[in-house]
Amino acid sequence: MTRKKKYIQYAEDVLSGKIVTGHYIKLAAERFFRLMYDERYEFREDKVEQVCEFISIIHHYTGKHAGKPFILEAWQEWIVASMYGFYLKGTNERLVQSAYIEMARKQGKSAFASALCLYHLIADGEMNAEVYMAANSKDQAKVSFNMASNFSKMLDPGKEFLDPYRDTIKYERTLSFLKVLAADSSKLDGPNASMYLIDEYHAAKNSGVKDVLQSSQGMRENPMAVIITTAGFDRLGVCYQYREMCTEVVSGLKEDDTLFIAIYCLDKEDDWKDEAVWVKSNPNLGVTVQTKYLKTQVRKAINTPSDEVGIKTKNLNIWCDAEKTWIKDDYILSASANVNLEEYNRLDCFIGVDLSSTSDLTSFSVMIPTTEKMVWKTFYFLPEAALTEKRFKELYGEWARQGALCITPGNVVDYDFILNKIMEIGQILNIVTIGYDSWNATQFVINCTEKGLPMEPYSQSIGNFNKPTKELERLLLSGVAVIDNNIITRHCFRNVVMARDKNGNTKPSKQYEEKKIDGVIAMIEALGVYLMCPRYDNVIY
Repeated sequence: MTRKKKYIQYAEDVLSGKIVTGHYIKLAAERFFRLMYDERYEFREDKVEQVCEFISIIHHYTGKHAGKPFILEAWQEWIVASMYGFYLKGTNERLVQSAYIEMARKQGKSAFASALCLYHLIADGEMNAEVYMAANSKDQAKVSFNMASNFSKMLDPGKEFLDPYRDTIKYERTLSFLKVLAADSSKLDGPNASMYLIDEYHAAKNSGVKDVLQSSQGMRENPMAVIITTAGFDRLGVCYQYREMCTEVVSGLKEDDTLFIAIYCLDKEDDWKDEAVWVKSNPNLGVTVQTKYLKTQVRKAINTPSDEVGIKTKNLNIWCDAEKTWIKDDYILSASANVNLEEYNRLDCFIGVDLSSTSDLTSFSVMIPTTEKMVWKTFYFLPEAALTEKRFKELYGEWARQGALCITPGNVVDYDFILNKIMEIGQILNIVTIGYDSWNATQFVINCTEKGLPMEPYSQSIGNFNKPTKELERLLLSGVAVIDNNIITRHCFRNVVMARDKNGNTKPSKQYEEKKIDGVIAMIEALGVYLMCPRYDNVIY
């Protein structure tokens, strides 16, 4: 009987629970098999074997494994199979063109990434290949480059084909080279990357290098871009923003079969102090990192609170730039769905308005109570000037291109746009109450009242917000809330930390001023005015 391929067995064992992994790896394993049975694609075992066999002729050069061949672990073979096995049917065009790989430190990821870079330099069949290794600093980039350089010396000790230099490896047979880069994208001169690796992307201050390298791949038939990183400290940074998009793709909220995603991390319900879950973020546990070492690190984090964030981030791959997140991302993703207001024609609705700063993001949220679910659709508005003046102009611009927010003319939000949108909704739904915070809302309320809209002041004080905040949490955790599939709303939920007073009241807050939570505030305003209504007896339980 033919033995199953190691990567097939790995994916099956992940789905059966025989191999302990987190939620995102299970989703990636499901996706692997979905692609395998997709009629648009074909899976080529020979291409996977080609990469694995190439890596196996590389020899380790340090520690107890020095001199031994680089034999891939099952999880690494699965990554190779996912990246290199799928082709558009009937063509030589590889399906996957980019990969995001995230895991804790000490998993051998730099050695693995270096081996992939050498494969693209030597064996991927690309003439004039240009392979780039980049990171936030040249020192960091050279970690992987030095590995690749040493691997090349082991492959070709006589330098017959491979010429390693200080920051470049040349392969003259195909006029190809591998080059190390620092983060200053302004120094990149006309690259034509066939493959690039960005190591420890969590430390990147901007997406400059990635953007330049990505845009340079247009002429390549089978380009490959690999981001490989450990969790970091900045949820406002480009890496976490990219990671958010990846979680949405692997969760099925967005579609991009050209992107492979492997996020090895703990799940929302896991206790980071429990050694049984450490393997979820450490796939090479027992190989390159030992349980004994992790026990020592976790004990240090428990005993020394100042060490906790660093150890959780680097050894357990937990993003830790803020207080514990209010509601875990998995619940928000599960509650997200496309909401079409036309499907709720003439039903009652409640609206919460968060006017916020007139020169920045402003939102209102429509809440529709049904017999089965509580349904929210949130709208966002931004003045045109913010696309050029604000710190997050690139992020705002991307949201605008996706149609997630409405751009209003000028340098302040035009409240007439908001009023007109609410009036449009009033043609579809029966607006029972519109809740608003009295601060900075006088003229807007006057205009709305003149249009006959049912305005109701609703203070955003912590005492007033406590009840709807806890009710929204209950609805989300119990699975009876539906949130419109809007990337900004998910962004807002990820930024929420909880403010608490001495009486135990809570309301959403934010760690830094620039962390937007406007959509969540508007949702709670809508729920708050609903809970004040006599119909509260009909709330879903």
